[in-house]
Amino acid sequence: MGSEIIIVPFIFSTIGFIAWVLVTGSQRRQHLRVMTEFNTHLLERMGSMKDFGDFLQTDGGAKLMDRVTAGGTRPEIRWTILRSLQTGLVLICLGVGLITLAWVFRLDALINDHVFGVTGTIALSLGLGFLLSAGAAYRLASTLERRHDE
Repeated sequence: MGSEIIIVPFIFSTIGFIAWVLVTGSQRRQHLRVMTEFNTHLLERMGSMKDFGDFLQTDGGAKLMDRVTAGGTRPEIRWTILRSLQTGLVLICLGVGLITLAWVFRLDALINDHVFGVTGTIALSLGLGFLLSAGAAYRLASTLERRHDE
């Protein structure tokens, strides 16, 4: 009874992770192919280096170069902090739920495993880490913003 609690969810999560990796890899490959084709057609339309240099001096050219360069535009710090905060809260809720299940199953004499307690403690620790990370990033971003304004 005890080993099925770990093996079955692990198999499903592994299959889900493999599917996610394959899908995102395919999307990235397709995005890279489309961007490469677009850049090739754009460079073919530019007649000379002077035309290309004039185009880069415009706002549209600057935006294009920003998108074409490695990584594109960086995500806003607000969304990064919010994502970290959201992940932390979800992991804390998961950890509290698993620790509660461990406490409930501890009362049952048939199940003497510590799977829920250990997993809940790990999830709770990760959630607290994400919350601390979000708080530190928020504080650092506001400090840098104040320094930039001065």
